[in-house]
Amino acid sequence: MKPIEARTERGRRAPPLPSPGVRFGEGFLDRLGRLALRVRSRRERREGGGEARLLGGGMEFVGFRPYRPGEDLRRLDWNLFARHRRPFVRVSRRESSERWSVLLDRSASMGTGFPGKLQLAAEVVLGLKAAANIEGAEVDLHLMVRGEPHRHRGRGAALAEWMELLESTEARGRGGLARLLAEPGRFKDARALFLVGDLADLQPADIPRLTRSGRDILLVQVLAPEERDPTRLPEATHGDAVRWADPESTGVRTVRLDAHALAEYERGLGARLEAWRAIAAHHRVSFTTVTSDTPFEAVVERVFAR
Repeated sequence: MKPIEARTERGRRAPPLPSPGVRFGEGFLDRLGRLALRVRSRRERREGGGEARLLGGGMEFVGFRPYRPGEDLRRLDWNLFARHRRPFVRVSRRESSERWSVLLDRSASMGTGFPGKLQLAAEVVLGLKAAANIEGAEVDLHLMVRGEPHRHRGRGAALAEWMELLESTEARGRGGLARLLAEPGRFKDARALFLVGDLADLQPADIPRLTRSGRDILLVQVLAPEERDPTRLPEATHGDAVRWADPESTGVRTVRLDAHALAEYERGLGARLEAWRAIAAHHRVSFTTVTSDTPFEAVVERVFAR
């Protein structure tokens, strides 16, 4: 997001990014596994209740499992109950032909925040991959590599391979989601299209051209905590001047955090977020905005709850 308008200093190099890289901690794979099971369980309950939802592609019957107390009785197979006097429910999975495309913004603006925006975005991407694995969907990852769009499909369910790829990624340059979206043929067969980044290089008006019949679009906007609330800057004291560096240029702005400046910033940010929400609602697009200190599990569960 753009900082509060203030004096701009030119002719100098932007300072190093505070959080350019990605590292997955110990136990991260276990967290992914637990998350995927929760996502599947929640979606099974919703589908059993006949709720309308995004990501509602074709389902394939795969078998039965014992009924669990509290489950929707409409999923009970009464023929099996009559035959065996034991309750079983039908189990389905998403058709294996379904394809999801995940577009990840790794431009320089994603290297800001504590923790970094790219860190959370990468964790969310892996959460989506884990959910795709358990749903039986194929998923590919799109990101900029050496200034050009790159598509990574990987080998089946290889979460470790995706983790290695993402840990080798750093936030840099100006090629964000807009550059990836400039080549729609790369994801033309996607049943679901996920955009994960700060959306700084996009406008709400860019979204309608992505929509088509049978495709779900899901936007995950990741902002730094200090973008949502500039008073959370480490050096911020009310009334003091702080320096904002544009990570994708050499511009540096000196900002005085007084009540007027903060109110103006809050109004500008609120208007932009409302514009995203309005266009998303109009086109039945899922829009989730979070700060980079949000647990990735909460983000992924919010996405699939819509």
